[in-house]
Amino acid sequence: GLPIALAGSLGFVIIGQGEAGLPDWSSGYVYWPAFAGIVVASMLLAPVGARLAHRLPARQLKRVFALLLYVLGVRMLLG
Repeated sequence: GLPIALAGSLGFVIIGQGEAGLPDWSSGYVYWPAFAGIVVASMLLAPVGARLAHRLPARQLKRVFALLLYVLGVRMLLG
């Protein structure tokens, strides 16, 4: 949950302090512009996802999620 995410993020900030070659606008390994983009996208799209989850039948929702995981897995393997 949230405590684990906060602890992990704090760990990346602490471990990455002083690391050479990190971009501007970062604290350790946390890049703040990416963080802001993820926050904004999550806030805008979470209600859409919740509505879809309630409208779609469970079987169809599982298939859509499986397809998403498959596509992401293939993209990771192909690099």
